[in-house]
Amino acid sequence: MHSYDHTVSDIPTFDSWDAVPDGLRPANDLRFAGLEPRGTPVAYLRVGGRTVELFRSADAVPRERAARTERGRGSLDPATADAPIGSAGSTGGRASRRSAVALPAAPARERAAAAKRSAVPPDPERARGWIRDLLTSDFVVLDSETTGLGYRDEVIEVGVVGADGSVLLETLVRPFAGAIPAGATRIHGITMRDVRDAPTWDEVYDEVLRVTRGQRVIAWNAPFDERMVRQSATLWGRSERLRGFECAMLAYARARELRYGRCKLERAAAEMGVLEGGGQRHRSTDDARLSLAVLMRAAARGR
Repeated sequence: MHSYDHTVSDIPTFDSWDAVPDGLRPANDLRFAGLEPRGTPVAYLRVGGRTVELFRSADAVPRERAARTERGRGSLDPATADAPIGSAGSTGGRASRRSAVALPAAPARERAAAAKRSAVPPDPERARGWIRDLLTSDFVVLDSETTGLGYRDEVIEVGVVGADGSVLLETLVRPFAGAIPAGATRIHGITMRDVRDAPTWDEVYDEVLRVTRGQRVIAWNAPFDERMVRQSATLWGRSERLRGFECAMLAYARARELRYGRCKLERAAAEMGVLEGGGQRHRSTDDARLSLAVLMRAAARGR
């Protein structure tokens, strides 16, 4: 069932995801599939008091061709100009069919400020010292699983472990948008059936703040997890900020003298000999513990 809401536009406006025809997709979902939406929205969806633009899948073009066209015009989609660092070791490679709500892309000055906050020194020996010092301090390791990589996605599972690997928080989260895309489920295995009775981020967030209070918050791909936590809080109108994320991936990459300061968690775990036979599970608590194990082994090896 749908309505025609002339306050939005003289095109269909659907009241629920179930009413949206299969041929219509949010822009974020098309981009996850490697496509770029073309033209103007052909319909809208009202969800949670927000409006989502819907495009025809058949009109979309491959992202590579679209990017060449946009470069020729001297413009670039701000949502893809600075793509999030998609670590497969954290939440990698997921975007949302059902979670494209109207959150703004993070401005460049915010991204620059986050990068500046990193305390990891660029010198390899000093980066190794940073890891050793971290392991003697008060810290927790946080990991999240999400609906996607984009600036409209949200947390659907969060895990926090202590310095000794003990589980401080582990919970699924029912998404604000009410759906999890198939592409995301292929990575972490979480479906809407799994989270149907889970608490919302609004209900979980106070506990996240409690278990991290007074602690250094470490995440493998910290800019990504920090952004997802912030986006989820924004969706639910929560103004409290979980601050002070520090990046384990950057520390490891610099200590190992890897280019670009990036390394997938699974690769790092394999290099350090802490990856179990079945490989990485891509679940929040398991990945938080794996991040901790990588740092501990790197410190023990001295590199």
